[in-house]
Amino acid sequence: MTQERDAEAGLVQSIASGKMSEKSGLVFRSNAAASARGEGDSWNEDPPTNAKLATAVVDLNDDDDDAKEDDNDPITLPESTHTLLFTEPINSTPFIWSFLIAVVSILCLVLALLDNPWGEFRDAIPANVNRAVKIAQYCSVFIALLMEEEIPTALYLLRRIPKQYFNSKFPELNYNKFVCSMLLRILSGYLFLLNVLLILVQASNVLDIFYDVLALQFLQQLDDIAFSLARMSVLSRRMKDATTCKYFWIEFNKSKLGQGKKLSIFLKGVYFFNLLGLLAGLVVVTVRQKAGHYTCKEITAKMPDSLWEGAHVKWPDGRNEDMILNYPYFNGVYKQDGSRRGRRPVYVEQNKFDGTSFDTEAPFPEYLPGYEFKLGAKFMYCESLKAWVFTHEYIRKRRDDPDDCPWLLRSEETEVYDIEDVEGPWQIWAGVISDTTVAITCNECNNEADCNLNGKCIDGKCKCDNMDGGVSFLGPHCEIRLRDQCRTIVGEAYNETYTVIEEDWAGSQGVVQAYNRPQYLYTGGAPGLNASDLVLLTYSGNRWFGGYFEGGQILFTEEWKEKGIYSFYMKNYHSFWDRAYDTSTFYVSDVTTGDTPVNVDFYGVGEKGEQFGPFGVLYPAANETGRGYFRCSDPVKSNTTANAGRHLMSGGGFFEKYPHLLGHKMKKP
Repeated sequence: MTQERDAEAGLVQSIASGKMSEKSGLVFRSNAAASARGEGDSWNEDPPTNAKLATAVVDLNDDDDDAKEDDNDPITLPESTHTLLFTEPINSTPFIWSFLIAVVSILCLVLALLDNPWGEFRDAIPANVNRAVKIAQYCSVFIALLMEEEIPTALYLLRRIPKQYFNSKFPELNYNKFVCSMLLRILSGYLFLLNVLLILVQASNVLDIFYDVLALQFLQQLDDIAFSLARMSVLSRRMKDATTCKYFWIEFNKSKLGQGKKLSIFLKGVYFFNLLGLLAGLVVVTVRQKAGHYTCKEITAKMPDSLWEGAHVKWPDGRNEDMILNYPYFNGVYKQDGSRRGRRPVYVEQNKFDGTSFDTEAPFPEYLPGYEFKLGAKFMYCESLKAWVFTHEYIRKRRDDPDDCPWLLRSEETEVYDIEDVEGPWQIWAGVISDTTVAITCNECNNEADCNLNGKCIDGKCKCDNMDGGVSFLGPHCEIRLRDQCRTIVGEAYNETYTVIEEDWAGSQGVVQAYNRPQYLYTGGAPGLNASDLVLLTYSGNRWFGGYFEGGQILFTEEWKEKGIYSFYMKNYHSFWDRAYDTSTFYVSDVTTGDTPVNVDFYGVGEKGEQFGPFGVLYPAANETGRGYFRCSDPVKSNTTANAGRHLMSGGGFFEKYPHLLGHKMKKP
């Protein structure tokens, strides 16, 4: 007996020390024995303890057989109510409980999935996120794969327990129900992963990511929680009996020789596929965020009605000039130019005619000597201020302003990446700092409602209706109404008429516009004006200006139309840089956001100087405030009377009372 024990001890010591090799015949015999058992009865239990010990010790020195060693480990059915779906009869209480738990779990995951704004999913993804959130997003991908165990569990069991093996262990159970239970696990797993991906791409806060992922994990683990409660007799006696029955103690050993490595590779492949899918979705969103895909490409800005009389303008040639800056002069369209500041897009001001870039070349420069080409203002993020700002390269708060971010308007400190998400008041510089508001809207549309039901949304842009019921619509959202009867307007003093300018080069609507309002041309009726003189009513962002140009009608002759001087001027018109309120202006309206000059009070512009207001001396065109000066030429609605002049100031007509207002001249082209 002693010699036999010494021999066995020596054998084990030799194996453990690695001195045994395949030449000794131990591994070969062990594998051969296993093969013999597999051929005779592939569903037998594990080999004897000594054989298992020898094989296990040898496998410690053979990394290539790790998968086989894992496959030799016995497994049992998962302790989950999903298991009761195939171990219990369909009409039993445990099956009904398990089915309801599965339905609740799947339903909650589906509801979480449907809660996403699928129709407007692009709007739900933040424009960008900070680095902490970005790191948390990518870390959460790996965390989610570690937490998700339903998919690998189901696939592992399906591979380890084929139908013949299942029937040999549980002849009284239905293998098809077993497969359905596994498919339910796979469905639950992919619902979980899909929800995780959607949570990650919409997240803008680190803690929100982890809380939401944990909430999803809780929904997915309802079956495990319910199983534990059932074993504690919390649910019912029958549920406890079902969770403690023999099926959960029976072990399953390896099904076939040589499948362990294949199973390991298969499961790793599934993990890699899931990882690749999550990373691919997240990378696509990250790249698009970096490119500004989730920010509005084009916005309309409405500035506050504030005026700065001493704006310092430093021209590129070194000249300095003080100008009157009326902030609404910079109302209009701003587009992304492709550059970034602080990982945020830069929006550049566009022309006031059709929302495209200002021209950098003139068609006939010899007719425009000294013309100053426009440089658009910008909305951008200033990292030193941690705020969004409105700025212009030429305008400074003072002449020696060294500020690297010379803002004229700035938001509160914020980290938002989308300018539309800026909250709270802005600050404005008008000689002093004060609070104000800036209205910013995106010019993109998703449906006809975004076009105010006055046009069609085509490729994200509103195409406004034309001549629909006698009304044309203008503006990025078709918000400006131009009725046919208001294409010609009539002044109350002399029944003088102004007509909307329509040209072929003016686009699909055919209306010459400035700041989304039609431009009106004087066509006759007022005394003291020659037929060759040009009078225009032009919107400036918040007021209508009437400009007088002696001999200017020549611009509308065929000869000068071919030169394109007027079209070039209007396409590049800017109230500030073109000094709209200058010596050529003799009319100015009250502040208005109306669609036309109708129902707005007008004033004649008189002397200018420090003792007067920024617009000089203003002479009311009518002696009744709120009456307005112009009316539409609708023959039904207009009330043209012979004594219309009685509504004006006493002592004669407007131009008769103030003939010097027509004294503003310009050189003939």
